[in-house]
Amino acid sequence: MKKRTALFLALLMLLTACSSANPETPDESGNAAAENPTAAAEEETAAPEETEIADELPEIGFDGSDYVILTRNCCASHTNGIYIEELTGDVVNDAVYDRNIALEERFNIHIAQPQLGNDGDPTMLTASVTAGDNAYDSVIYHYRHLGSTAAGGYLVDTTQATYIDYEKPWWYQGVNDAYSVGGHYYVITGMYDLDNYYDTVCTYFNTNMMNELYPEEDIYAIVKEGRWTADMLETLAEGATLDVDGNGVMDHAVDRFGYGQDNGFSFVYQFAWDQPITSRDDAGIPTHCINTEKQVEIVNKLYHTLFEASPVIKNEDGAARSAAFKEGRCLFMVDRLFASVQLRDMEQDFGIIPMTKFDEAQTNYYSHATAHTSAAGIPKGKTQEQMEKSAIILEAMAAGGFKTIRPAVYDVALKSKYARDDTTYEMIDLVIEGRTADFADVFDNWGLSYTLDILVARSQKNDWASHHKTNQKAQAKLIEKTVKQFMELDVAP
Repeated sequence: MKKRTALFLALLMLLTACSSANPETPDESGNAAAENPTAAAEEETAAPEETEIADELPEIGFDGSDYVILTRNCCASHTNGIYIEELTGDVVNDAVYDRNIALEERFNIHIAQPQLGNDGDPTMLTASVTAGDNAYDSVIYHYRHLGSTAAGGYLVDTTQATYIDYEKPWWYQGVNDAYSVGGHYYVITGMYDLDNYYDTVCTYFNTNMMNELYPEEDIYAIVKEGRWTADMLETLAEGATLDVDGNGVMDHAVDRFGYGQDNGFSFVYQFAWDQPITSRDDAGIPTHCINTEKQVEIVNKLYHTLFEASPVIKNEDGAARSAAFKEGRCLFMVDRLFASVQLRDMEQDFGIIPMTKFDEAQTNYYSHATAHTSAAGIPKGKTQEQMEKSAIILEAMAAGGFKTIRPAVYDVALKSKYARDDTTYEMIDLVIEGRTADFADVFDNWGLSYTLDILVARSQKNDWASHHKTNQKAQAKLIEKTVKQFMELDVAP
């Protein structure tokens, strides 16, 4: 297995089921194709040195056969990143369509409409593998449930799939490394769909409020100089907080806030503040390493931010938080990158910056993605010929996503089309390059990797010692059991 420093790293939010709040490909009006305000931006921002990277796949045909992908039925975003039936005039939809048409022509194959299984229940996959019917060429599913399915022996170790080239920039190798066991890669993430673009978590700021409240501060300079920290966020948020109606009660619908977030995004600070849950031994086997003095400090810091510092808009549905941000009553808001699409009707300007560092001693900015995100795998039980077909087209989909969909999503939709200033482009790249992951994301059953969500945000406690003492033994056994499952698998296709 070759390894490389990742171009991007990856993923989660504490929600296994998708809801109407989950992202769907933007539905543009029929005038979009005629006016096509993003065409020039797309042409200008595409990077030839990236889009011309060869995928080095063989020139081979598959006799016009279907390529069938199993994915989730919970919302349209899962299928929209894989399959678009016709051109719609929306630049992102059309990029998916164009990617698939190019693959069909090149490999004489038909990208079939995906088969849909229930969210959180990959029974269709396990039944197919058990029956040996080769019903699905690949599976793109909720990453956590795909991980448990892999541990059950239903997915191929993709290092056995010759044509999957992890050194290419269309694979999130840092995430793939995190989810591997002993050099075996059963669950992989890459640029084959839209979920893995849109779900990365970042910080939004209201540009108008920032300029009005802190005219002497340049938030982008703060980020570039490494001063965008947890303490800096608290300081700026406190200065923005105002009881507008003077009634002594901070009303989400009336007053001005410095910071807002969904409780479910709290766990992302575990990664943003650079405290791993597991580390690897020399054989690549993960073991717990979370019980550190820094973890105590992280728990206390987030507790202080949410409950002891200036008032925060904390809510599950996001409506009050989003309204306050749009109306110029919330300075900072943590959300996923897809929120930039949802903010396109915002009259005031906004910008995008990374999640904060823990402190200035931290070298880099890091992030994570929500649990809405998918991972990919190849079902077990295939012949060599079937395996080659699965791997070649999955590799080609990821490569095509990098070359065709990525410019549309990042350089047009997220940047030129919706975000409001040029420097935001650079910031989005910084966010994406900081994506990271941990083995426990997938395999600890919503355990210690979600401490900041479960203990701090929801339980409103900061007693890390008790929380760790209560959960550590069971969590360690769970990780050990999962590793043992993987190491006992037959890695042959």
